[in-house]
Order: sequence, then structure tokens, then C-alpha cells
Amino acid sequence: MDTPPRRARLKHENGAAAPKTGAGAAESGNAYSIGVLNKAMDILALFTPARATMTLRQVVEETGFPKTTAFRILSSLVEHRFCEFDKDAQTYSLGFELLRLADIRRRQTDVHSVAIPVMRELRDAIEETVVLSVRSGENRVHIDVIEGLHPMRRTADLGVSAPLHAGAASKVLLSGLSDDEIEAYLKTAPLTRFQKNTITDKKLLWKEIQAIRTRGYAESKGELISGGRAVAAPIRDFAGRTVAVLDVLTPEQRYNPQHRERCIRLLIEGARKVSQKLGYRG
Repeated sequence: MDTPPRRARLKHENGAAAPKTGAGAAESGNAYSIGVLNKAMDILALFTPARATMTLRQVVEETGFPKTTAFRILSSLVEHRFCEFDKDAQTYSLGFELLRLADIRRRQTDVHSVAIPVMRELRDAIEETVVLSVRSGENRVHIDVIEGLHPMRRTADLGVSAPLHAGAASKVLLSGLSDDEIEAYLKTAPLTRFQKNTITDKKLLWKEIQAIRTRGYAESKGELISGGRAVAAPIRDFAGRTVAVLDVLTPEQRYNPQHRERCIRLLIEGARKVSQKLGYRG
């Protein structure tokens, strides 16, 4: 269901009081919502990176609230440090209390617990093994795995590591680093050849990194294990950093064009779901 425009919704709220039950409750979505708190949330939502400060007049114009109502709400937000007021400029901005609460929420959010339900959904949809991995220094490490449903399937052992240049998941983590970090890695890490498809040339590896960044996923055709195929997509946090990677493992025999396309599509969607739960809005 489409959400009504903010201005339209706010003007509706400033008209006749909506009933707490029946049609009014269904429209608001919550029969127990508190009007003044809704108004405070609407004011906080006005601030954006492009509009970091606002005057009282601007708040009134954007919300349609009476001036006295907007002033009282802003005063309460300032009192509780959710907003700050610049007396010289007569402008309001977001306060640091929001940052404190956001940090608590981020610490509560563990990529593992967020990813597991999505991994199960992905495994059930494509019936292949799904792996969650993170970077540890110059390596990629498996931290969880949901095994595939086929009698013949690829498996992954927890705690097993691999260098960042070999395999789909490893290359996703490598591509998520800054260019300077990648250069530092390439200067010190030996680009060991595990299979004939392992990329060991630095120029070719850089080309692969750029391709991964552009298309949003990595692919491996027997780079670590002969006969194995894999696709991987990044999991990003609220700041856009690649903090983990989802990896789909499948035997070469099943990796036909139709299965490949389905795996990539559902994998990217799954990684996007996890990233959004971690606060990513890219």
C-alpha cells in the first residue's frame, strides 16, 4: 500500500481528531499511537544531509503544524538532546542523543543473527549451499553455512580460511576494500595459484575487482576447488562498508545458464535484505 505524502498526512492530522478505533485506527496503522509523538517523529524526519538545519518557520511550513505546537515539540526535543538550538542563527539541528541510541542499536545488530533467516530462505529457494563469510586480516573465513538440499552438494567447513584473491566470496571482500587497502594487500600477499582459473596476475585481479564493483557480485569457476562453482554478493552496513559476504556454492554439473541466472538474482536480493537490516540505504 502506498504511503500518503507527508504534507497530506500531517494536514489530515491537524484537522478533526481521528477516532482511536475503527476506520481511523486502521488508517493510522496503530490504534495505540500517540499524536504528539507522531508529530515529534515527523519533525525529526524533516532533517536530511542536504537540510541539516531548519528554522521554526521552515518546520511550520513543512509540517503544517501550528507555530505554538511546533515550538513546544522542538523545545522538548532540545531539552532531551534529540535536537540542538543555535540561538545566534535561530536554527534547529539534530542532537547527539540520536547518535548515542543509533550506536546502541548498531551494537545490538549482529550480522550473523540477521543473515541466518535470509540464508535459509535463499537455500530453500535454490536448494544449494549458502555460506556467510567475513574478512579476517588477509583472509576470508566461513562463519556459518546452510547446507544445500541436493544429495550431491557442495559443503563448507566453519572456520576455514582462504586468501582474498581466490574464490567468489574472497574477491567480494577484496573489492569492498579501498583502493589503497587493495594495493597494500597486493604488495604483501602471495597470489598463490590453487587451480588453473585462480587469478594470479595483479592487473587481471584489478580488472576483476572493478567488474565486481560494477555488477554487484562475484563469480568463481573452480578457482579454489576443481569442479566447483560459486557466486557471492556483499553485505554492507549503514555506512556502506562491506562487512560480510553471502556465497552460493554449487557443483559444476548443475551450473547451467538458467540455474546460474536464478542463483545470482536471488543471491543479490538476499544480500540486499541483510544489508538493509544493517542500515544500508544505498
